Amino acid sequence: MKLHRIISLKQSLYCFFFILLSGCNVTPANKSAILQIEQGQFNEANKTIKQNYSAVGKNRLLYELELATISHLNGDYLQSNQHLTNAKSHIESFYTISVSEQALAMLSGPTFATYEGQKYYLPLVHYMMAINFNALAQIQPSMRQIHLDSAQVEMKQLDVYLSQLKTNTGGYSKEQTDNSLTDAIYKILQPISAPSDLLENIEYKDDAFAHFVSGLLNEQNSELDAARIQYERANQAYSTGFTKQFGLADETITLSRANLARVMQLAGGYQNELNELLDKHPSLSVSDSPQLSIIQDLGIAPEKKQLNLLLRAERNSKSLIMYPVFIGTAREKREQQHWFQMLYADTSLFDMMQNYIMGDIGDVVLGSVTKRIPLGSLWDDAEEIGLIDALEYGGRISVSYLAPPKLPIRKTEVWQGNKKLAELTPFHSISQLALQQALTNAQSEIRVAFTREIVKALTTQKAIRAAGADQNNLLGSFVKIASTAVNAITASADTRQWQSLPAQIRVAQFNIEPGLQNLTIKTTLNSGRVIQQSANIDIQGSMTIWHTRTFLNAPVNSQ
Repeated sequence: MKLHRIISLKQSLYCFFFILLSGCNVTPANKSAILQIEQGQFNEANKTIKQNYSAVGKNRLLYELELATISHLNGDYLQSNQHLTNAKSHIESFYTISVSEQALAMLSGPTFATYEGQKYYLPLVHYMMAINFNALAQIQPSMRQIHLDSAQVEMKQLDVYLSQLKTNTGGYSKEQTDNSLTDAIYKILQPISAPSDLLENIEYKDDAFAHFVSGLLNEQNSELDAARIQYERANQAYSTGFTKQFGLADETITLSRANLARVMQLAGGYQNELNELLDKHPSLSVSDSPQLSIIQDLGIAPEKKQLNLLLRAERNSKSLIMYPVFIGTAREKREQQHWFQMLYADTSLFDMMQNYIMGDIGDVVLGSVTKRIPLGSLWDDAEEIGLIDALEYGGRISVSYLAPPKLPIRKTEVWQGNKKLAELTPFHSISQLALQQALTNAQSEIRVAFTREIVKALTTQKAIRAAGADQNNLLGSFVKIASTAVNAITASADTRQWQSLPAQIRVAQFNIEPGLQNLTIKTTLNSGRVIQQSANIDIQGSMTIWHTRTFLNAPVNSQ
């Protein structure tokens, strides 16, 4: 009778997991703030961030980054730069790793650790600070030169960072040499891996757009030789892989090359290099007329969400088996299924063979919605450390995934009165950058998530034994089920991110007469709706920069 009750409890627990998981995802504070930002409610968005994040807590980086964006959008560029300066300090401090904090995260969850951001955040911090200084130069003519110089300082610091990035793209290679429990679990979980060709050529190695903007800012400040170097670096990066990697327009290569030729001609002393460039690209045209460069930050970067999985041990085949649990809207369920199948599912020929050998034909069919980890000789090791018993009632694993980038834009144009001057084209895709970084991180993330939940299960099992409860009797089973449920509740993925980043950055550049010019950017959505943004731009020198942000869900006539 007791055995029957235990079996019933086990079956009930699996059902409980599915009910539990449906309520585990919570809208993050920065996502809520985005909804307010899109409506132009900047003061409310500011309050939302301050109410949910702390300037000294584990989310202090997000506190500064999100407030920096809000201040920028509200036209408070000095305050925005203060937040960004604080963010840079935090990023630098994160090089010192807290062992105690790592231990807490291993026994609880990743959200209990300090959020350290992504490696592409720092370049975007420098970029935003430079854009803020450029805006200050336009609205404070008496301090124009000071602000332009400050913008250049940010881009010089960014250039140092990018040089280090290009030198160190090999990443970390130091191997673990101790015999800790964590290492034993990592060895058992080694078979979890994505197809090798999926993760090829998606590493963040350089930033062509950052070099391009640096060239614009240097040219605007009449630092033509510095502009030449940055345009040359931009053209090199765009033409050798950046454009292809992020699905950008060929205009990136054409314009960076044209800018390189123009500053060579303006600076003088580079006639031989200029002739060589023109001979190599006969269609290249060189203009020494005043130029306006429009930089349009578009939309919102894709949201980081949570994918839940159940893990159990199968004694007959000596395997660990992982099942995804799809929750949310129909669209979110499709996203989760595709993410799982892309990164984890048993869909390769080798996986199918393993399923056929270790299981039966049904396992081969189910391979697209399961992940089997045959332990083989490692099964005994898994039993020895208590892993198999710890997974008696299964365990919940949570990892993050990124929603597919979607930008429903038909075209973006700049007009002066009734005359169309140019069309803006994609020069950078932060959506693609974030997605590729998420794919790169996915394998290490799931291994850490596996390890964390297994360590928690093993810790629980040891506590049950220490308390004298027998896991084979009814009381022991109740205790184990309860602790398994608690572990499931706390097994959340880290979905924190700098949510207010744009999805895409577009650029247009064209000849224009000096003086005050009234221009309008028209962004046409797939629905046919047109978002218009107008401004008076003072055209000075050989290069002027106009930066703007376009939200696609803003109220009509609010732009």
